[in-house]
Amino acid sequence: MMLKYGQIVLPKGELCISNVLQAGQAFRWVLNESEERYATSMKVGNDNSYSVVVLRQPEDHILEFASLNESCELKTLKDHLIRYFRLDIPLQELHYSDWQKRDARFEEITPHGMRMLGQEPWETLVSFICSSNNNISRITKMCSNLCIHYGNKIGTMDSLDFYSFPTSDELVEKASETQLRELGFGYRAKFIIETAKKMVQDKTDAGFKSDTGFLEDLNSKLTYEQMREHLMSYQGIGPKVADCVCLMGLRMDQVVPVDVHVGRIAKRDYKFQAKKEQLKKLSEKYKELPITRKKINLELDAIRLMFLELWGPRAGWAQGILFTNEVGKTSGTTSTGEIKRRKLVKTEETELGPDGIQEHSEKRMVEIKATSN
Repeated sequence: MMLKYGQIVLPKGELCISNVLQAGQAFRWVLNESEERYATSMKVGNDNSYSVVVLRQPEDHILEFASLNESCELKTLKDHLIRYFRLDIPLQELHYSDWQKRDARFEEITPHGMRMLGQEPWETLVSFICSSNNNISRITKMCSNLCIHYGNKIGTMDSLDFYSFPTSDELVEKASETQLRELGFGYRAKFIIETAKKMVQDKTDAGFKSDTGFLEDLNSKLTYEQMREHLMSYQGIGPKVADCVCLMGLRMDQVVPVDVHVGRIAKRDYKFQAKKEQLKKLSEKYKELPITRKKINLELDAIRLMFLELWGPRAGWAQGILFTNEVGKTSGTTSTGEIKRRKLVKTEETELGPDGIQEHSEKRMVEIKATSN
């Protein structure tokens, strides 16, 4: 099978797909270990049509990409991947010129090319409903089952069939709570069905056909707190899942999702102690947000605010890097159907200028190149 590849050339250390694609942000990338490439189905282009997208990283500073059967133009796919990997954000400048000055802990760790993704919001929302009290292996299987049983076949590669991620309409029309339970979703089955039903109603009332179009439009009109309140109106979505959707699906870079692991880091390494006065203020603040008031853990929310104040407008990115270094492992699907855990890939960092700013950063993206394989 011949694939026509394009290239994006980056400064070293800006992106490591081995660390990003199978680290609990996205759950449908499949690794072909023998070919050293990743594949998934993605919406690409203005018409939101699906393509099977293939990625490989032959060198630290080179990302190569292709689509199965050249289903989309290389320029279109390049633009999509720049948005998907948020490549407009200079990771190392943030690390060395911002976070290290704010937090001494960042002098002991490196980003290793770990970036926050800008994913399709509807898929992100459903995927993180699946993440509740779960591990990456089971979340991956659940997302795969949703696509196989309720999505549409896009293509076959490496003897694997790739499917679209089902829309809310497709889930309402084709899925049932009983079927999802039989597929291993457990109590999450009800959450997914009820969320799909509510999404269909919400977007229809707002005049939208697209789940993501509705969510993105809503996000453009609401504050973070209001958007989080709306997301938590769907069954199975609490503060942490809502924050994951805000950060990884709606590009709210300041949002720090806080779970017990992040809470442990806050108390162990940052000596966090909740103050009664702060918790009281938060409680008062959320009086006009009834769902937030009902679901929020005020102590964990105070931790979120502590990290926002400490790390600044890209606090969500800082948390992702800190947590990845803490765990030190990634996990994801291979083309043989196995789900493997791997150690974090250590990357080479780019030389920085005397003031800590990356030199020639305006050349972060260079012209597209075409290759074949």
